[in-house]
Amino acid sequence: MLHQGRKTVLCAIVLLTMTIYDGYGIDASTSERWIVESLVAEAVAQNAELKLYEAEVMAAKGQRTQAGLWKNPELSGEYGSRRITDGEGGLQGDGFTRSVTVTQTFEFPGKGSLRKAIANKDIEIAELGLKQFRLALTARVQMLVYRYQAASLNAVAAEEISERSRALIELLKKRSLAGVVQLLELRVIEGSLVELHQSTKEYIQQREETRLELNTLIGRPSNQPLTIQSKLIPLTHKLDVNQLILAGLSQNLQLKGRIAELEKTVRQVSAAKLEAAPDFSVGPFFSQDKAGDMEENFGGTLSMTLPLWNWNQGNVATAKARRDQADALLLDARRKVESEIARRCRAYELSRKQLNEMSDDIVDKLRDASDLADRQYRTGAVGVQLFLEVQREFLNTQKIRNEAALDVWSNWFDLVLLTGGESSVTSVSSSAIQTEGKK
Repeated sequence: MLHQGRKTVLCAIVLLTMTIYDGYGIDASTSERWIVESLVAEAVAQNAELKLYEAEVMAAKGQRTQAGLWKNPELSGEYGSRRITDGEGGLQGDGFTRSVTVTQTFEFPGKGSLRKAIANKDIEIAELGLKQFRLALTARVQMLVYRYQAASLNAVAAEEISERSRALIELLKKRSLAGVVQLLELRVIEGSLVELHQSTKEYIQQREETRLELNTLIGRPSNQPLTIQSKLIPLTHKLDVNQLILAGLSQNLQLKGRIAELEKTVRQVSAAKLEAAPDFSVGPFFSQDKAGDMEENFGGTLSMTLPLWNWNQGNVATAKARRDQADALLLDARRKVESEIARRCRAYELSRKQLNEMSDDIVDKLRDASDLADRQYRTGAVGVQLFLEVQREFLNTQKIRNEAALDVWSNWFDLVLLTGGESSVTSVSSSAIQTEGKK
């Protein structure tokens, strides 16, 4: 009878799922089946915001190319009339004068190197931003998958209890009520069914909102169905706080970005100081003068600015202030990373301890107990209070266990981001994903 009851419940769940999909205008039979790794790969390939970061890297590389180019040479020319007169104003010759000059500007030594070094830092900062977003996107997709599965499990558990309660209500209605006690028990069960419907609605809504966000992240229409094979597996790996703090201080991508910003501002201070140094323009010239006789001239020209009054003092002061600001931001970021890693490790350990205090089969045991309580209530062996309490504990335990598992994974992914994808952290996450894929 137990197996027959479970088959009935499973059939009801399948029908509910089909109804839910029909309600959203979705054909469940056409949905694709995904695992975490395929969703992550699709998000990396299709996510629109990621393409913005990639374009930012290309823009920075374009500026680096521009920073290494020489200035174009300049061509200038003159043309005019030429007239020679004697001391009394008599005309002695009439003609023209013309000249052409080509000059090439050469920057003061060091200016170009500093400009290219600053452009290289812009590329480094853009690439760190891209890597940080890709890491965050991967973690976000994985976390949404687990939230989707947790909401699905909770919805299935709530519907399982709802189906059991509906069947029991139908049975009690068919029986002749012997007294006020049986009538009150019927009303209590009907009231609990209303609460279960509310819980089921909330879980389904959570799942659908998660599905919409996942579809957005992987570049699919939001109303497309999404069937996920990966399972919510509790993570029980122990952490070494000191190792993670050291990894965070050396590998955190935002810290690396702050360091790159500081190095960039140091170069900008040097560039601002050197900006006042003169550039040189050098080139040949040729001129012709004719007023009777033809006169031709060949030679070279040199021009430069004289830094007498403007030594770029304002820009130097601004660059120094930016350097001090970057130094302060780096120091503050290091403290925050260290503090956040310690906080996340503590939260992770608390959630992991909570999971370890639950037996792996506690949910299955309570599911069997809820089914047993249903059968025993039908025979009159247990009262309605015990029946409802067992049903409630089954659903609450399912929910609490899923929430604890989600908390563990949430803190874990935060640590992955804080440590810049440190190998000892990501390896455990990858092994867990591979394990769930096999299952």
